[in-house]
Amino acid sequence: MQSNLDSKAPPGRIENLLRPEVLDAFDRETFEREGYWVWENVLTDEGRAQWTKSLTQLQAMNDAIVRDTDWGAIDFGARGLEPPDPEKITPEFLETCCGGSEQMKFVQRGLRDYMRIHGMLGPEPSLVANGFESQGMFPEYWPAGYDDFILNATTAHPQMMELFGKILGPGFLLDHVIMLNRSPGSVGRRWHAHPYRQGQHEVEDVIGTDKSLTKEYLHQQCVRTLCYPEGATSEQGGEFAIIPGAHLYRIPFKWSTTRTDYDIEMESDWLPGKIHAFTGEPLRIERLSLPPGSMVSFGHHMPHHVGHRNDDANVRWGLLMAFRTPDPTAQPNDIKIEWQRAGVRQSVLGPISTRWNESAPVHWAERMDAEGRLSESCRRLLEADKPIG
Repeated sequence: MQSNLDSKAPPGRIENLLRPEVLDAFDRETFEREGYWVWENVLTDEGRAQWTKSLTQLQAMNDAIVRDTDWGAIDFGARGLEPPDPEKITPEFLETCCGGSEQMKFVQRGLRDYMRIHGMLGPEPSLVANGFESQGMFPEYWPAGYDDFILNATTAHPQMMELFGKILGPGFLLDHVIMLNRSPGSVGRRWHAHPYRQGQHEVEDVIGTDKSLTKEYLHQQCVRTLCYPEGATSEQGGEFAIIPGAHLYRIPFKWSTTRTDYDIEMESDWLPGKIHAFTGEPLRIERLSLPPGSMVSFGHHMPHHVGHRNDDANVRWGLLMAFRTPDPTAQPNDIKIEWQRAGVRQSVLGPISTRWNESAPVHWAERMDAEGRLSESCRRLLEADKPIG
């Protein structure tokens, strides 16, 4: 049976979101060989304008929650969480946490995962959302919960589902969707990569040697797609860099250790001796200067890096959409959410539903589903590999 969202035009949908000719130009062989694909100028003018508008509004919502919530009044201990450092919840410090993504330095260990599972929905006082409805979590971490356009684009839009199907094949699941807006002066991110699920399927450790090189494209994948409605160019900084062919080593570089590597360290310490499996040429860093309306998809475990954003540049608007293939080894109750801080792996707080996968905001999904507001497509993407219930 179709939900209400599937039987009529969903809220926020832009029918002509992507340029069909850009979708049709995708070449599977090249994607598997190089490990990435650039969807240059894939957004239509209408789609680009809406994507920018949504990310701008979502950033304003996130900033409002950061500024307006009385963080000192929340009983974190009752939720099994550490309270924030009093020096980091002053109005002056909170202001430094606004304007872009990955800046909320007052957030203590475990809060993000607690919000994902339980939500900060009560008891009062909780998150303050003036002029919009709080979903119990930051818009940065689940923008689809606050914006109909983003929800549709990431979980149901036919053109977007076609795009993800091209890079992952049928039956993919949502891994995570987060905002990655880079404010002027942002230091970006040093070289790193990510594992598929908890890393139990990777062929080597977090550093790796040259022993795992293969020409076989490994189909247990998580593919990350970055959308830049206003571009990400070398002229303004904050551009994206990858190492074509590095995915054929299947090494999630420094996913659970401190990230210290800039280009110099990568070129002197990690890259020497590593070659492209198909060409035999030494692996090299490639920086992508992407025009407005572009996206780039790449293998989750390929080392990647984001450069410093120029101080006089505008905000670089960005959305990360990560989807993965189902895990054939997953058990019905094989749900374990972990996070890493200062090199220490921590387990999630409390039990969670095994109906949804580990990336799903559980309380949001349950509430939306109970209200008949979860489309069949969204439900399928959020479900566990082998759901119960």
